[in-house]
Amino acid sequence: MIVERLKSSLIIPVLRKVPQEKSAEIVKALYDGGIRAVEITMESEGAEEIIRESVKSYGEKIIVGAGTVLNLDDCKRAIAAGAQFIVSPALDEEVVKYAVEQQVPVIPGVFTPSEMLRAHNAGAAMVKLFPASTVGPGFIKDVKGPLNHISIMTTGGISSETAKAYLDAGAVAIGAGSALLKKDLIGNNDWNALSKEVEDWFEKLN
Repeated sequence: MIVERLKSSLIIPVLRKVPQEKSAEIVKALYDGGIRAVEITMESEGAEEIIRESVKSYGEKIIVGAGTVLNLDDCKRAIAAGAQFIVSPALDEEVVKYAVEQQVPVIPGVFTPSEMLRAHNAGAAMVKLFPASTVGPGFIKDVKGPLNHISIMTTGGISSETAKAYLDAGAVAIGAGSALLKKDLIGNNDWNALSKEVEDWFEKLN
């Protein structure tokens, strides 16, 4: 089941506006480091093609999702390209409804307990607390009291040093952006260093 595999992945790199011509090497470096789920943001150049190629190349090895899905059109294009899960920065119930109808897990962005409950009741597989660093791990621990049945992924301002605190507080997965996908490593085509960066993140979760 996709949702369970996302939870077991722990770290979900967010590929935002990475050079399309380097995307295959980036995904391979992430996979070599231990990553088993990636999120390709829809405003990235060639996002649909990156999704399509990643799904084709890795099959069941990596779960490939679409991020920054801002509206119904984004959602339809992402799913048509083969996205196996949908992530939004905010709660758009039209997007949630469509993804649910297509039987594709959807993870809308939320920031309050009310939004969490609305998203869950609309059929969201889990919710994305965003931007997580604004409220910190303590917020997750507090809301998990009354809303323990809602799975929370966290994204926004999380580093390898802080990731473990979010998981310990009750988050099921971490969305990792530029703190993991370092521009200098990508710019220098240093794929071994990118793989090692992933390994470092995992080591700090133990």
